[in-house]
Amino acid sequence: MSGRWPVRREEPLAAALAILILAQFLPFWLRGLSPFWGDMTYIHHPWQALAAQYFQEGRLPLWDPTLYFGMPMAATMQRGVFYPGQVLFYLFDFAAAAAAFQFLHCWLAGWLAGLWLRTLGLSRGSAWTGGLLFALGGGMMSHLPLLNHLSTLSLVPALLLFFDRPVLLGLALACSFLAGYPPFLLGSVVLVWALRLAIGGRVLPGLRAWLAGGLCAAGLSACQLLPGIELMGLSRRSGGMELAEILRYSYSFHDLVQWVSPVLVPWTAFSPAAEWWKSSYLGFLGFTAAAAGLTRLPWRRAAGLAALLGVVLIVILGDTTALSRLVWQKFTPLHFVRYPGNMSYLALPVLALLAAAGTRSLGRRKAFFALALGAELTVYGFASSPAAPRELFTTAGPLVRWLQGESGGVRYLLSPLALERHAGADVFDWKTRLYGLTNAPYRLRAAGNFGEPLTLRASYGMMDFLFSQKSAEAAARLLPWVGAGFLLTPEPLPSSSLWRYEGARLWQTYRLSAPVSLAYWLSPQDGAALPEGLPAGPLPAARPLKLVWPREDRFEVAGEGAGWAYVAEPPAPGWKIALETPAGRRDAQSLPALLAFQKVAVPAGPWRLSFVYDPPSFRWGRLLTVVFLMAYALYCYNHALRSPHDA
Repeated sequence: MSGRWPVRREEPLAAALAILILAQFLPFWLRGLSPFWGDMTYIHHPWQALAAQYFQEGRLPLWDPTLYFGMPMAATMQRGVFYPGQVLFYLFDFAAAAAAFQFLHCWLAGWLAGLWLRTLGLSRGSAWTGGLLFALGGGMMSHLPLLNHLSTLSLVPALLLFFDRPVLLGLALACSFLAGYPPFLLGSVVLVWALRLAIGGRVLPGLRAWLAGGLCAAGLSACQLLPGIELMGLSRRSGGMELAEILRYSYSFHDLVQWVSPVLVPWTAFSPAAEWWKSSYLGFLGFTAAAAGLTRLPWRRAAGLAALLGVVLIVILGDTTALSRLVWQKFTPLHFVRYPGNMSYLALPVLALLAAAGTRSLGRRKAFFALALGAELTVYGFASSPAAPRELFTTAGPLVRWLQGESGGVRYLLSPLALERHAGADVFDWKTRLYGLTNAPYRLRAAGNFGEPLTLRASYGMMDFLFSQKSAEAAARLLPWVGAGFLLTPEPLPSSSLWRYEGARLWQTYRLSAPVSLAYWLSPQDGAALPEGLPAGPLPAARPLKLVWPREDRFEVAGEGAGWAYVAEPPAPGWKIALETPAGRRDAQSLPALLAFQKVAVPAGPWRLSFVYDPPSFRWGRLLTVVFLMAYALYCYNHALRSPHDA
């Protein structure tokens, strides 16, 4: 189990693996296409594109004013802004970066899985067959557009490979966390330990390695970890999720046949674009090899691996059986995880090991078997992966262009009916209707979005309050207070003095008649009476103030007269406020207002409020990350001097 790594003389097989994986992607690339479906359009492209803009402009992506009234950006762990692989999106256009990202992580998954299987004493042919199954099976291919899922999954074999090596394990754990999907990392850690026990590995040395590696990982990822923990406590998911939301997308027993091959179900029923969570095919050859592996391993190991697969089966069935539902209901950590079917990734290392063990008796035929397996998986992957032209990620559309010219920095509100109607002529139509987070790369500010997992609890509550209004008139009276000057609806609204019709641009567009700003002045009496929570009645008269954003993490509001400055920006931890008057400059404090926003008392005479976002969680996290990176560099340097051959 432990011994020296068989990393030498593996290069030809690693190159062959790259060629087989390249065959999966090359037909898309040659036609100018990108593997695509929903989440890449309205979640992952906005995440990566906006972060890339920040870095290219020489700024850290700390605050995002475009989504959910404004929210922390680096702290939203699923964006993975500090993951090393994200540098591709900072150097190249999104389509090219996504293509390279997908290819490299599929190859990385297969390479690491092959090296891990070699450490178990398997031959090169068997080990790299298991690596090929890991890289090109449905478990990886169905997550191609879910970039944070893909990158986290690709590093699972690294946790197995470096189980007893704390320095490399710490690096693997840190990268897995920074990749952007912590639920997969937590599940992978449990799986790795269970798999270690199932195959009879030593536990005590591993425990020491994991304690040291965990500490190193926490230090290396502190720039993401500390802000992420802070945001998690402020988010609507801090206490877990409702069982009904958690248990969506459970496996049925009939769905399990897709683990063998998609041809066992009607082709119309095999839809990774819509049902990515159950597209975990092994192929006929891969399934046969895995089944054979159960018969060729010592019975204790075979029983342990079969038990692991049984536990995974219970988990992914979710709401289908009484037992699986009870597990999800009673096991509290699962209340922070959605979609039982998505947990099928836990079976990937087990099945790769079984498939590798099942090919041990093939002798020189292993190479032909691996080629045949690669061909079968490539056919499935290519035939089932929707694709879109690369122009999808650069085309703005008429609605976006109009809002860019007319919004003047204020927000728009997409009606709840619009959110439910996403049927368009093609993927371009779907994207340019501003679903999900698609407004972010265009720097358009929305009063309501969907798709971001970690949103501020108060901001989400205000968004729900807007969407729950019984009429467009009721919502329109609230819109100035959330800084929204435009209402987008799927159907025409009746004439009203509250708005003016601006024409049809994918949606029906309306502009509020009242002046709209992101800040207002209120009298001392009205400002003091402005409620901390949701309004229960009419709101007072207010005078618009000009709010200026020098850049995304700071803004200024200026005015004159004693009273209150109401600011329609969330008061997240990390905002510092300075009050400037003719008498000088001093720190100021805000009070919560209208649930999601804030107000500041201002004195008589001219005054200016300066807001700067500088969260202590990120400052301390950044410092810890730098310290640990320096320590890692020093360790590697000293290790290379002591042992140049190993280095």
